[in-house]
Amino acid sequence: MQQKGALIFLTVILAVLLPALLRVASPFFTSFVLASILAIMLYPVKEWIRTRTRIRRPAAAALLTTLMTVSVLGVLLAGVGITLTGELTNAYQALSQQSLQEGGWPALATRTTERLVDILATLLPIDKEAIRLELIDRMKSVSEYLLSNAGVAVGGVSSLVVTTLLVTIFLYFLLRYGSEWIDWLSELSPLDSRTDARIIRTIHDSVVANLSGMFAVAIGQGLLLSLGFWLAGVQSALLWGAIGGLASIVPIVGALLIWVPVALAYVISGAYWKALFLALWGLLIVGSADNVLRPWVVGKREKQHPMLIALAAIGGTYAFGALGILLGPLLISVAAALLDEIQRLIPHHRPAAKASRTPAE
Repeated sequence: MQQKGALIFLTVILAVLLPALLRVASPFFTSFVLASILAIMLYPVKEWIRTRTRIRRPAAAALLTTLMTVSVLGVLLAGVGITLTGELTNAYQALSQQSLQEGGWPALATRTTERLVDILATLLPIDKEAIRLELIDRMKSVSEYLLSNAGVAVGGVSSLVVTTLLVTIFLYFLLRYGSEWIDWLSELSPLDSRTDARIIRTIHDSVVANLSGMFAVAIGQGLLLSLGFWLAGVQSALLWGAIGGLASIVPIVGALLIWVPVALAYVISGAYWKALFLALWGLLIVGSADNVLRPWVVGKREKQHPMLIALAAIGGTYAFGALGILLGPLLISVAAALLDEIQRLIPHHRPAAKASRTPAE
């Protein structure tokens, strides 16, 4: 009884401290979740380094795995950033040259607007002047929005640097002590070891399945976009296809953010057949890749319906931001696993068979 009373007392104290602890930990939530997802994917790499090389110490293997991961990601991001900067510089120089031919930036903007108004006037039963005024008003709104959020973008870069540093630190400690922390949590759990193992396996499989599906879709849509851009004559088709593959991480609308502006640019420049080709290629070929690749890759590990996983990713994005793309499906999978365990614990009583009535009854 004394031990039970002490347990209740300590639990109450912990429950009182929990809101304050959550407030202290909330700034590190995103970094810790990202590091946890990476640790789940990279743990086999760390174990391979520890068992197959001369690096036998777990701390050294965890440190080497962390440094290798950060270095590879850093080189990839730096390469994409440098290449993208060069392409944007070339595009700006081309626009500057065109603006000189048109008589300056105002003349170029006016002519582009007039061309877009003419296209919309042929498609919509609206007066040209009304379309022109609405288009100019929308352009002003976009300009004001971009100017007002310039400071936010600078702050976002600083936040990204801090988040990257925290993810690196958390990743090392999770690779080094993650398995020990899981064993410690299992000892605190009132569930039996088999139930704990099933829930942990569900979390592991959900993370691996959704990340594998995300990478498969990114690679598949990136290659298809590169092919479509190359056939349409877009410069640096491979680069823009790779950017489209990265954008495909966002469910449903990801690749649209890349090929739709290119198609609109062709419409504005009068290349209608190229715009039509890109629209058909993006909708029929690139769009269908998500419906084929994701279920094929995710379905091997994930037991949930692909549509449910897609909706969970969208809802997770709305609730948690970009992190929700992974966190939403993970929460759905964990909830389904918990419901399955609850169903295992509920005894199933079968109704006793009614005794057959005799003719006398």
